[in-house]
Amino acid sequence: MTGHKRRRASALLLCVAASLATAGSGTAGAGERQPIVVAHRGGPAMAPENTLAAFENAARLGVGILEFDMNLTADDRIVLHHDTTVNPALCKADPSSGVAAGPIRQLTLRQTRAFDCGSSRSPAYPDQKPAPGARMPTLDQFLQTFRGRDVLFFGETKMPRQPAGAPIDPVRFVALIEARVRRYGLEDRFILQSSDYRTLDAMHAINPRIRTCLLRVDRFKPDFMALAKDHHAACLVARAQDTDAAQVRQLRATGVMVFADVADSEALWRDYLGLGVDAILTNDPAALIAFLKRDAAGE
Repeated sequence: MTGHKRRRASALLLCVAASLATAGSGTAGAGERQPIVVAHRGGPAMAPENTLAAFENAARLGVGILEFDMNLTADDRIVLHHDTTVNPALCKADPSSGVAAGPIRQLTLRQTRAFDCGSSRSPAYPDQKPAPGARMPTLDQFLQTFRGRDVLFFGETKMPRQPAGAPIDPVRFVALIEARVRRYGLEDRFILQSSDYRTLDAMHAINPRIRTCLLRVDRFKPDFMALAKDHHAACLVARAQDTDAAQVRQLRATGVMVFADVADSEALWRDYLGLGVDAILTNDPAALIAFLKRDAAGE
């Protein structure tokens, strides 16, 4: 990464922090401060989710943040996949491998490599371009590939409710993540997110330099301020129906970033612009980027 790109990548979070200083004066208008685009799972509207192909496409589009999901294998390797069990609709195992879709915690890293997660087009996204042969990336592969790109990293810990195989110790899981983030010098560009707040608490204890973000805050509304304070969270992800502009301003004024939940329609994007959120997660980053450009131009 060049010095210019490194400064610009770090500035993505700094620009969010700078906008907090003006939060108390009212919700920023669309032309004053636009939210950062977050490619949810890399943007499956365009490429298979949680694959290097999807993240490459999103980075090429110019998104600010790559969002992804992390699972732990039987041999304690971190792979990127949304479900805690291999999704057979998206990932097909080589018939000769003898491996079947099952809980990721029961599969070794080598076994996860038997799955092609790029050839099957998701029926939800008819314009998705397949990436035949794409495997579940490891966290190492992902960070190494994109550390030199102008993006931030927004990774979610996936914790099975009833893990098949060895139980997952949240502290051990987070320690593995932290070691890899630190290995690639990404502490200031990585945000750990989870609905299992044990992992967020563990990250704060292990390396408070790495920011954390609360998911599923709707379970605790309207006490978002206290929730963020209790867990030392730098941000939270909220649905439009669970908050309002006044609460967003209050959170931002205290240094807590507010990310919009996943939104793929112009109607929702306008709702979140009205709330004054810092970032919007979307499955269709190209469409959101185009929308924000039109909005900035007053169209």
